[in-house]
Amino acid sequence: MVKRIKTGIPGLDKVMEGGLVDNSVNLLSGGTGTGKSIFSLQFLFNGAKQFNEKGLYISLEEPEESLKADVEKLGMDFKKVSKNVKFMYMPPYGITNFLDPLREQIEKFKPDRIVIDSLTALVMPLEDDFERKKEIVNIIKLLKRLKCTSILVSEIPSNENIDSDSVGGFSRFGIEEFLCDSLIILHYAGIGGESDRAIRIIKMRQTNHVRGPIPMSIGKSGISVLKTKY
Repeated sequence: MVKRIKTGIPGLDKVMEGGLVDNSVNLLSGGTGTGKSIFSLQFLFNGAKQFNEKGLYISLEEPEESLKADVEKLGMDFKKVSKNVKFMYMPPYGITNFLDPLREQIEKFKPDRIVIDSLTALVMPLEDDFERKKEIVNIIKLLKRLKCTSILVSEIPSNENIDSDSVGGFSRFGIEEFLCDSLIILHYAGIGGESDRAIRIIKMRQTNHVRGPIPMSIGKSGISVLKTKY
């Protein structure tokens, strides 16, 4: 039996055999406004509130108070789970060694769940693609050695076709999707209606998951995966 880590996101765990694989590294990709940060925060909040699991959110784009304010209106009051969820804000420019503080925080706090938001912002300031890809490899190797389940957020063009199966087209630097244990895409068409937002699990190791795009919504309680014929 494969141990699962439930996301607690309504409807999502059902389409991937009960949740993410325990101790896996999962890539969450999508364009601007697709709901990547909401998804990630919901993953940590649900872990703390529903399953009493510790979560670490490493943000390279927004400070802690801004992130909390964005989702408080969606029912995620992080003050209520403050003992179990820790935020780290690390502006990407000026970081010379990300792995050491990451390892230090994990060993000290011992989180069950980790989010890095975003991998794109973290490695973009590096000098060239070789250095960026090397850092990505090192981050994923570190996370896989540690006893936690992690989400790496990646920014991709908003017009990426969710029905596409293009190799290397679902991550910013083209290697993350091969190194991670799963790849989840969020899509926002901006046209309104039930098919306006969708989620697709491109791959998930050790999992018989739904293959095609699944409608989702962002409502007053955050993200929900809508009922369909899966």
